[in-house]
Amino acid sequence: MGYPRTLAGKLLRAMLWCAPVERRAWVEGMLRELDFISLGKKSGDWAALFWALGCTGAIFRECVRSLGAWLWKQRANLLGTRSNQEGNTMNSTGKKTLGVLSGVGMALALGVILFFLRNFIANMLLAVGVPRTMWSHVLSVVVPAELIVVVAAILLWRRQRAPMAVGLLLTAAVMAAHVVVIFASR
Repeated sequence: MGYPRTLAGKLLRAMLWCAPVERRAWVEGMLRELDFISLGKKSGDWAALFWALGCTGAIFRECVRSLGAWLWKQRANLLGTRSNQEGNTMNSTGKKTLGVLSGVGMALALGVILFFLRNFIANMLLAVGVPRTMWSHVLSVVVPAELIVVVAAILLWRRQRAPMAVGLLLTAAVMAAHVVVIFASR
């Protein structure tokens, strides 16, 4: 047995010590399999070492997952929250409602940003010779906002984010109704 194979055995035995209790049988199995990796060849010793390194990576991932689960459980105990995943997950209605509200919030944020930019946009239009009228405002602020919201809703719908798309479209419909009411009142 060459030095790389000996090193691989020592590495897996060290991993046996630091592996989570529920995974120790798994590491013992890896240690037993090490004996059957290209036995008798010089390149087999290196293959055994690389195999042991891969096993070590998998064991470290399990250690990190186990540590994360333990820390999450300690946090839940400290804060007095439920630690089981079923208790902390939202139901389908809650997720859909949150998606719709997120879509509404994004569309309103875009509208507010464009509202504050309307004077800047109007000044830019004045610089190129377009007078400040209601139509210039509608065509430079309202129509682009509506187009951005509708395109974003279509893209979200394609990515299976229907509740968020519905929230965007709902806000776009309210904004369009607002413009129609303003035109009707003049």
